[in-house]
Amino acid sequence: MLYRSAIIMDKPEKKNSISTKGRKKPVKLPDGYETLQQVLDRVEDEYIRKTLELTNWNLQKTSRVLDIARNTLKAKIQKYHIE
Repeated sequence: MLYRSAIIMDKPEKKNSISTKGRKKPVKLPDGYETLQQVLDRVEDEYIRKTLELTNWNLQKTSRVLDIARNTLKAKIQKYHIE
């Protein structure tokens, strides 16, 4: 077992060995087409707004319904400029 380990350790160390071969460049989306992240952000924004209305803007209740921490909810309210 030690012999096998020694063989592995004797190999030269590769630096910056992450290959970029085969990676594709970003595609320009057609007008009106959203990225997945944009869709997820929009849905999250709408869901938080609806839940806030449902709970009469009670942040503690809203965070429980959404199953997220209250500080996380506050950060998302700020991120989406919800007033």
